[in-house]
Amino acid sequence: MSKGKVLIAENEERIRKLLNIYLEKNDYLVAEAKDGEEVLQLLNKMRPDVLVLDILMPKLTGIEVCKIVRKDPINQNLPIMFLSSLNEKAFIIEGLEAGGDDYLTKPFDPNELVARVNAMLRRLKKNVDDRFIYEALTSQEMNILLLMERGYTNKEIAHKLFLTEGTVKVYNHNIYQKLQVKNRTQAIVRAKEVALI
Repeated sequence: MSKGKVLIAENEERIRKLLNIYLEKNDYLVAEAKDGEEVLQLLNKMRPDVLVLDILMPKLTGIEVCKIVRKDPINQNLPIMFLSSLNEKAFIIEGLEAGGDDYLTKPFDPNELVARVNAMLRRLKKNVDDRFIYEALTSQEMNILLLMERGYTNKEIAHKLFLTEGTVKVYNHNIYQKLQVKNRTQAIVRAKEVALI
């Protein structure tokens, strides 16, 4: 099973092929681009998980490509690693300031590049796993949740919203299920965590 998709943008064919071999050996699907324009064409077709960018490329430099990618809502969070022979601190800083997540200088060990790609994808997966996905609450459920947060009892909520106490309990049950919690206190905490209230 593939670990993910990597788009390599490198104008030196020898380096592209070397990276392709190492990444494929480590269960990545790989696409190659030889210049900045080709990167942008492949980006939306392939939807890579990581972009490895050389800085000195024809047509568009890696820095220019990075800035374009960061302005694109679809790809703005795509992990980008610069791979460059430019090893002066000023170039490294420029690459990271342009939106790069990592910077590896040539000559490099292909195993190190693979390890860095692995690390980028681990962080990305952790961020996705940590994000809590919940089913949207109806407007009435939101009203009840807000009253809960203010400390009203089920009986008081029923009176305020012209409902029966039994109906409020049913709504509470739905709220707990949607927020994946067991009680009113947990519901309020979770709602605050996800900025519902």
